[in-house]
Amino acid sequence: MPDIPSGLDEPVTVRSLETHLRSCVERGLLAPGDRLPPIREAAWKLGCAPGTVARAYRALELAGLAHGEVGRGTFITSGDRKLSFPQPGGRGRDDIADLAVNSFLIEDASALIAAALAAAQTELAQGGMPLAYLTPGEDEEIRNIAARFLSPIGRELNVDEIVVTAGAQAAIASTFLALTENGGGIACDALTYPGVISATSAARARLHPVRMDDEGMDPEAFEALCRRSNIACVFLMPSTQNPTGRRMSARRCEQLAEVAARHGVVVVEDRIYDFLAEEDARTGVSEFLPGSTVLVTGLSKCVAPILRVGFVAAPRPLARQILAVENALSLMVSPLLTRVAAHILSDSGFEARLAKVRLGISERAAIAQQFFPQLKPEALQGGLAWLELAGGWLADAFAAEAEALGVRVAPARFFAAEPRGAPEAVRLCLGSIAGEDVYRRALEDLASLMARPPRGPQILP
Repeated sequence: MPDIPSGLDEPVTVRSLETHLRSCVERGLLAPGDRLPPIREAAWKLGCAPGTVARAYRALELAGLAHGEVGRGTFITSGDRKLSFPQPGGRGRDDIADLAVNSFLIEDASALIAAALAAAQTELAQGGMPLAYLTPGEDEEIRNIAARFLSPIGRELNVDEIVVTAGAQAAIASTFLALTENGGGIACDALTYPGVISATSAARARLHPVRMDDEGMDPEAFEALCRRSNIACVFLMPSTQNPTGRRMSARRCEQLAEVAARHGVVVVEDRIYDFLAEEDARTGVSEFLPGSTVLVTGLSKCVAPILRVGFVAAPRPLARQILAVENALSLMVSPLLTRVAAHILSDSGFEARLAKVRLGISERAAIAQQFFPQLKPEALQGGLAWLELAGGWLADAFAAEAEALGVRVAPARFFAAEPRGAPEAVRLCLGSIAGEDVYRRALEDLASLMARPPRGPQILP
């Protein structure tokens, strides 16, 4: 266990210690896996209060540069909370079955995208596409199409409520920046989509994890948080919670809407997995709180990750705030991309693709349950499997052993809003592998791995 490297200016404050430790990580003086000195020992050597060290360590954890292990201490880890996504494997590697990064390659979208590109190219050649910056209102067609695509059951969205963004991640980041500009934190599930963690970090807002149950966010825990903290917005994924795959009932959506309304909290509802549920089975908090809900989605899941077009739907005042942020960040989304998106969303082949993806995911879910009977069928229909490990396995060690076998999975630390709260679990993406034989072999390898005890001491990242 190394000491804290020298070079720290006195007097020691939380800010100076945090800055020094960050610098040590950047310069390689503290490497991934290094254990930081115990808080009291470090405080004694540095001549400061234990609380100063504890808060500096905590700041490193929130930045994703360190993580704590109960009974073992605080360790330096790799990466940054702004870059907290599981990274895809190298292209062209036939020896890796990548279940870590979520996409729906189960159904090839190449022909659909190619047809849309060809139509956009024809428009460009005929002078039907602007080459200059868009003037206000010139993107009205794509916003009209997006309004139909995003409209909740029983309510039509107006084109003035739609903001076009450079993908769903940009939609989330712009929304967080707009909603937290006057202060206030962001509430989310204790286990959440990594983009929420990185977007919150970029907005310099505080992330408040909320206890979960089998349906996602616990309304009582959310209520307690709102009573004790200033919460600007809450991020929810009613149709398919990433990473656990849990789905909310209409009653749960209503309960969370009631809490948000009581405390004046804006709901940010991610609808990117809605396409995996039949239209009459979809529900959301927006049905119960339409005046204070922001809907976000994109085409990376229902079409392909290369199509970086996203949409935000919000009441007009909120939509204007989000549009101002989006304009500051990117000025406009490329008309070429939005024309491609418009052609795809208007193509009958798009609905046919969605139907095939839904069927494919249902079949993949059945296969996953064959190998892991403990998984609940209803939590697999969103294309995600949250696999809680047994037999003494730690998530990072299991992921490392799985990759050695040729299977990539995402350990729980990528999804833990509170780094110390990461359970021993991994996420599997059921639709990210095109071939069923490869998919089946990957699950068989994972099941065999989990059935045997870990080899020797498990090295944490």
